[in-house]
Amino acid sequence: MVPGELGALLERCRADEATAWERFAVWVRERGRAVYRGVHRLTDADRDDAVAETLTSLVTAVRRGEIRGASNAEIDAYVCTALRRRALNVLRGLARRPEVSREAPGDGTGPTPSAPRDAADGGSSQDIQAIAAELLGRAEKLLLSWPADDRYLFIAKLNGVSSRVIQETLEQPPFRCFTSIATVDTRFHRLRRRLIDHIQEP
Repeated sequence: MVPGELGALLERCRADEATAWERFAVWVRERGRAVYRGVHRLTDADRDDAVAETLTSLVTAVRRGEIRGASNAEIDAYVCTALRRRALNVLRGLARRPEVSREAPGDGTGPTPSAPRDAADGGSSQDIQAIAAELLGRAEKLLLSWPADDRYLFIAKLNGVSSRVIQETLEQPPFRCFTSIATVDTRFHRLRRRLIDHIQEP
């Protein structure tokens, strides 16, 4: 994906280009599959519902210009955060709802309630998910308080982008920030430390 491609796509969506909306929907579904791949407690139907609901909210966010960031990495981070939050909401709902399991066919007992997932997991998944959501919110708030070049550098490094590519991207608009490769690595470690310290604050 070339620099600025997602930003240009959002601009086309705001101009109500049908092909742009179709491309945006396809991209969000692709990101949803990637984000939810490791969430084993979601069924395929849960994942489809979560992506569809996230897409609906993102359409509103795009129309209102609420998606922050100009770089591909920043826009991708915004969308992935929205997808994760929706998944947390789905998981909270599942944690509150007792599961129903069926006995072996032909035994005549019919559906019987099974132990809630919380008990099977040995802890309160609802509490764990609430804590995770709070930490995610704190991390996002801190990230959004950083300058755009810091946000891009940090998110790009987390997504495995090389320091050289980050350096070259920072030299281009909208950043126009000239730095060395060694400084890219130093800035990333400093920003990561700030984020960890912020999350661990009582």
